[in-house]
Amino acid sequence: MTGGRYVFDIETNGLLDAVSVIHSAVAINIDTEEVLDFKPAEIGKFLKLYQDAELLIGHNIIGYDCAVIEKLHGIPVPPAEKLIDTVNLAKLVFSDIKATDFPLAKAWKAYKAKLEQWELQNPDRPYPYKKPKEFPGQFVGLHSLEAWGYRLGTERKGDYAKEMKAEGLDPWAEWNPRMHEYMIQDGRLNLALYRYLVDQGFSEQAMKLEMRVQRLCSQIERNGWPFDRKAAEELYANLCAERESLSQSLRSLFPPWTVQLDDFIPKRDNKTKGYKRGVPVERFETFEFNPSSRDHIADRLKAKYGWEPSEFTDSGKPKVDDEVLSKLKFPEAKQLARFFLIQKRIGQLGEGNKAWLRLVTKEGKIHGRYNTNGAVTGRATHYDPNKAQVPSVGVEFGWECRALFTVLPGWKQLGADQSGLELRCLGSFMAAFDGGAYIKVVLEGDIHWENAKALFGLPDDTVRDEAAHPEHKKYRNVAKTFIYAFLYGAGDAKLGSIIGKGAKAGAQLRARFLKKFPALAKLIAAVKSAAKKGWLKGLDGRKIPVRSEHAALNSLLQSAGAVICKQWIADAEDALIAAGLKHGWNGDFVFLGWIHDELQVAVREGLEDKVSAILIETARRAGNPFPSWRCPTDGEVKVGLNWATCH
Repeated sequence: MTGGRYVFDIETNGLLDAVSVIHSAVAINIDTEEVLDFKPAEIGKFLKLYQDAELLIGHNIIGYDCAVIEKLHGIPVPPAEKLIDTVNLAKLVFSDIKATDFPLAKAWKAYKAKLEQWELQNPDRPYPYKKPKEFPGQFVGLHSLEAWGYRLGTERKGDYAKEMKAEGLDPWAEWNPRMHEYMIQDGRLNLALYRYLVDQGFSEQAMKLEMRVQRLCSQIERNGWPFDRKAAEELYANLCAERESLSQSLRSLFPPWTVQLDDFIPKRDNKTKGYKRGVPVERFETFEFNPSSRDHIADRLKAKYGWEPSEFTDSGKPKVDDEVLSKLKFPEAKQLARFFLIQKRIGQLGEGNKAWLRLVTKEGKIHGRYNTNGAVTGRATHYDPNKAQVPSVGVEFGWECRALFTVLPGWKQLGADQSGLELRCLGSFMAAFDGGAYIKVVLEGDIHWENAKALFGLPDDTVRDEAAHPEHKKYRNVAKTFIYAFLYGAGDAKLGSIIGKGAKAGAQLRARFLKKFPALAKLIAAVKSAAKKGWLKGLDGRKIPVRSEHAALNSLLQSAGAVICKQWIADAEDALIAAGLKHGWNGDFVFLGWIHDELQVAVREGLEDKVSAILIETARRAGNPFPSWRCPTDGEVKVGLNWATCH
């Protein structure tokens, strides 16, 4: 059993935080199709195969199976080059799986409805129409093994767990023959999935990068991020007190009101209530203002001031949030906007389903989760909680919120990020059309001032002088907002709103900008043309699905930024270990969180300079592995004691 390439699976008695035993294991040689199964007394043999294997393949093995083996048997998670996790591979190959899932689910739902009706009307006759592929709607967008069983059709995940629970039994408490057969069937399905993904084709470079990043992010999840529970509880109490004060004030500003309802027409006489059969009875309902109710807010603003909303939700209701309210001039609007802000922070902090105080463990850490290929562009997404939504230090309560994410005594926190990555990505792609001119401005000049001159029609030799020309500051700020809105695919109306005007002004800004940078216009045209086939080729060869032409450039840039950052964080960990440092709370450094182009790292006191230098060096060479990348990258690091002080 030395060497070999295997699809494997294990059955255990719990999730990673509670698991205490491996019941059984299966390993299927992908070259010979030999099935090797291991019962409880044979786990030692399986572990030998596991350690000796040339390649290990499985579904969620990096996040679970390998971590369980390390936890229970002390065998480290194998290096990424020995692992292929079919969850991550499936997300790479089918990053927009919902696009193909929805038609399958729709066809299956329609078939079931027609079949049910047919059987009621024709109980003795077989249904004459072709049965589509079975695909229940609850699996749309999922990459679970069960979902893939339905998609493939040839192999199907067993119903062991459902059957055991129906019998009132714990399916995972102890080994049994049915569990064993279920495990082997999972292995066969996993092998079928792996072969199917290989047949689809994928970039080897992208696949290897995804495995490295998944291995690292699984480690980050297990690390946990120390969370200041005491300070969080104090902040929560203060916010709740302000919410109550605002609620009382707003109720006094919007007194109770009465609404006439539809008349009630009694079907019979009722002497007690004074009803007469057939005689309409007027009905009224009194409402007490609820500042959390968007319907109440819209109704009262319309009634009191004749407010005419200009933005609406998908359901057709007036859009009411802190951003909308902050722009209204009604005296109550500021208090309402403040209430919504407070409510939002309270939800994140203590009352939402994924509130930080609900997720912090007894040990005082939050173990946030990652979907390393969560967006179709390859960008990672975050959940439990979504760390990307923690407010920045520049907004109200942002400092207080970020300061809650901290380090243990004896450690320092480093906040590292890729410098100006979005515009470097743009410059890299524009280089094919301008020979690197835009890159030069990004690296050596003031790109936002160059963009401002283009937008406002200033002569090329205009020197930025905010002391003599205060409008220069405004122009530059507008240009900074404009370029990111432009790159994110904003329409003319959105661009026009940046200068307080409409779509016509936005179209003029766009035209001036593209006239000044013809290479950008050529890049946009080239990207739109390439996107007509439905996808673009990413930096590492991955396919980037493109849903519309106007989103093509943004998709390309976002994917490039994501790939650069993935390369950086994976290289950074490798370089730190190569420098003799150990990753973990029992070591020298701990990766706390990765949020798009930002990496938060805990280090032992005294190692700040050494680790910072490595983070910056790896940030600078993050683009090197990609042949089409043209712009040098760079990084910067801040040192502090929490997230607020080092970003």
